[in-house]
Amino acid sequence: MDEDTQVCERKAIDLVRYALACHASGKPLKRENLKAHVLGNTPARNTRQLLDRANELLTQNFGLKMVALPSHEKVLTAAPKAQPAPAKWVLQSTLPDAARQRLDLPQSDDDQAILGFAATVLSLVFVSNMSVSVDQLVLYVRKLGPPQCIAPVDSRGASDAHLDSAAREAIAYLTRHGYLDKVKLGASETQATQQPTDGGDHHDDGMVYTWGPKAKIEFQPLDMARFIAAATGQECTEDFLRIIGRAYGSNIASQ
Repeated sequence: MDEDTQVCERKAIDLVRYALACHASGKPLKRENLKAHVLGNTPARNTRQLLDRANELLTQNFGLKMVALPSHEKVLTAAPKAQPAPAKWVLQSTLPDAARQRLDLPQSDDDQAILGFAATVLSLVFVSNMSVSVDQLVLYVRKLGPPQCIAPVDSRGASDAHLDSAAREAIAYLTRHGYLDKVKLGASETQATQQPTDGGDHHDDGMVYTWGPKAKIEFQPLDMARFIAAATGQECTEDFLRIIGRAYGSNIASQ
């Protein structure tokens, strides 16, 4: 193994370690941090080679791969545009569904509560043709009651203002973590202006929520349909998929 190959291998291993550390902390792997902590002055032409080698090591040793997070998208776009180079990655399992289901991975109560809450909120957006107004989503979250680990509030004695604030805080949490995108619609429903925000309650006029980049990686349409079926006590039949597909705005059964 020549010196250049050894350097590439060491940096690929460093990249694997850094990606695992980001994954353990629940944060995406950002391009600027990757350059600062791993790549350094690595020529751009070698970056792709490093990423490919790191993915090989992740797949072989951990059953994981780095997947680029989709960029923030418009809700309703007139025409697709060329995608920029990925700016963030997350780790995704490469194991088959059956193998993942056999794994009994430990999760804290908070992690389980957050994941369940995120999936439920995303399912409401999913069956609303992937677009929910700010006020409507706040109402949904108020009815659901956000997990205490995200927005601690006692719903029994809290005022409407406190409940509203807790709901918006929970929505902002999901937005910061990439589960939701908050975007502004243009003057007509055929145009949309991309304005991703932190999910706060400012500038809500004309704003809607849709799935964020992390949601698109972690939840496939068919998986979400199955989650909705399980949550509502129904069987995920072809008829059920057709009904959910109409609410989603696309055919799920064929995906």
